[in-house]
Amino acid sequence: MSAPWCAIFIRRRLLDSLRSRATLALWFLLLSADVFAQFSGSASLLSDYRFRGVSLSHNRPAAQLAVAYDDASGWYGGAFASTVQLFYPTRELQLVSFVGYARRMPSGLSWEAGADYSAVTGPLSYSYPEVYVGIASENVSARLYYAPRYFGQESGVIYGEINASQPLLDRVRLLAHGGVLRNNGEGAYGVRPDRHVFDASVGVAVDFDQFNLQLSWVGISSENTLYPATGLRRKNGAVLILSRSF
Repeated sequence: MSAPWCAIFIRRRLLDSLRSRATLALWFLLLSADVFAQFSGSASLLSDYRFRGVSLSHNRPAAQLAVAYDDASGWYGGAFASTVQLFYPTRELQLVSFVGYARRMPSGLSWEAGADYSAVTGPLSYSYPEVYVGIASENVSARLYYAPRYFGQESGVIYGEINASQPLLDRVRLLAHGGVLRNNGEGAYGVRPDRHVFDASVGVAVDFDQFNLQLSWVGISSENTLYPATGLRRKNGAVLILSRSF
């Protein structure tokens, strides 16, 4: 993999991560020994912050910022911030830090392992750590996550996802995502959430020199979830994202 091609791929992967983490399902590194270390990042405006299918912005617009450092040895790390609106009526910030290691195999596939920590400002604590492993080809990636206290609740969660990006034209890509969350706990306030919740999205992305525009249709199988959100006014809906990479 040439260094210029890898730099473009890393930038696109970081922008795609804002769709599925909205966060941090980073489309992880395809590294080779000759790729140089670098910083990358993006700033984004979203019509709705959908995290694993659930709106964490009360179906309202959100702003996000992501930065990452990718080392030629395979180590990477970074941070992500997004405005959110959960149970309380005011807007707060979700802050996520992450670190991981990725390696490309002779077959062309890449594997990774890492961890992240999410915290939300405000009077209530929704902090939780998460670990993950993943594998990726050039256009398809899969990840498996485990969080022992999802959004600060006494509930362990396993989340698996598959992401795909297929070029259509020179600057146009088709995006697809599918995920399932398995809840191992009772939930909060005596309400038992669904054991399995599925989410999916399909969309298109247009890449410009420094900007990326994405339009996706996002859906979730149930409103009865673990998330500390103010309720799903729409299970399914369109999400528009405008991002600038740097």
